[in-house]
Amino acid sequence: RAPGGEFLAALGDEVVFVSTLPVVLPFVVMEQAQPALRVSNAIAITMLFFCGCAFGRITGRNPWVTGIALVLLGAVLVAITMALGG
Repeated sequence: RAPGGEFLAALGDEVVFVSTLPVVLPFVVMEQAQPALRVSNAIAITMLFFCGCAFGRITGRNPWVTGIALVLLGAVLVAITMALGG
């Protein structure tokens, strides 16, 4: 085992937990599920844009193009989910 492997694994779990909080928060705050779902989708797509911009900067690509590409991917996934009844 690599030294600190358990710590890095636990840190990874915490990153996943913290990154899902903004997406789950509308369901906690709002009373109706349908508007909360739409707000949650909007938050998720916004987060995708910022993550795409950061990824674009790190990889040396255009941050705007990378961010918009991830937004389009997210929008397609949301559209598929909505078409399937979500």
